Amino acid sequence: MSNHSVHKAGDLGCDERLLFERWLGRPLSNDETISVNAYRPHSAPIGDEREILRREILAQAREVGSRVQDANEDDVDALLDEAFAATRGRHE
Repeated sequence: MSNHSVHKAGDLGCDERLLFERWLGRPLSNDETISVNAYRPHSAPIGDEREILRREILAQAREVGSRVQDANEDDVDALLDEAFAATRGRHE
């Protein structure tokens, strides 16, 4: 069985579309694409694997950061605060 499904909103049945619109909190346009993924929970990495992943994330963050122009520390802090607030709002 697949863990991924993609559908055009216009192709969804009435009940399916209503469900997705409730999840999203807004109406769908017929030309929008809906993508659903299912993931099994797994334990967090430990030891060497955790350290390798940490280094990869830092390298990616540095690479992304190197592309930023004209950003000052206050702007970055404000963006981070906004992102954390949005994340907390979804999980509470």
